[in-house]
Amino acid sequence: MGTQFSFENVFRAPSVPDVLAAYFDPDHLATQDKVAELVGREVVEDVNTDATRKTTWRVGSQRELPFYVRPFVSGGRLSYLETMIWRKADNAIDLVVIPQILNGRVKIEAVYQLSDAGDKQVRRKYSGTVTVDIRLLSGKIEKGVLAEFEKGMPAMTKCTQDWLDRTCNAR
Repeated sequence: MGTQFSFENVFRAPSVPDVLAAYFDPDHLATQDKVAELVGREVVEDVNTDATRKTTWRVGSQRELPFYVRPFVSGGRLSYLETMIWRKADNAIDLVVIPQILNGRVKIEAVYQLSDAGDKQVRRKYSGTVTVDIRLLSGKIEKGVLAEFEKGMPAMTKCTQDWLDRTCNAR
């Protein structure tokens, strides 16, 4: 079942492809990782075709986990497998994040859908589901993940906009 989420914003950017490409740019990812307190991003798979680009990264968190989750994670720190598939013709990225905990019983599935919103304006709708399959704790963990998304979304959006301003909008 899971807990659904949806965020929408408009970026100042020359084009939809410029924003989509940012999500695969190592400099943009490094900048976002600092804001999100993530470390050690490593490419596990990267396949780029005319129709799609699929990249999977392994990435670690610097944050300490909530007390009730720590027993499930070795060392008290989480790592993730993050997969993005850019469907180029659809101006969309499918995103799956699987924390390396409990054999895949925790998962975030989402879509970044981008569209033109006017002169040098790109609308991004980021929506998906947080799913946790841990008896008695699922709802609490899902709500905790969503609360972190809601808290971090303004900073992550600003990070992307600042990066776009520096790299694309300076042209």
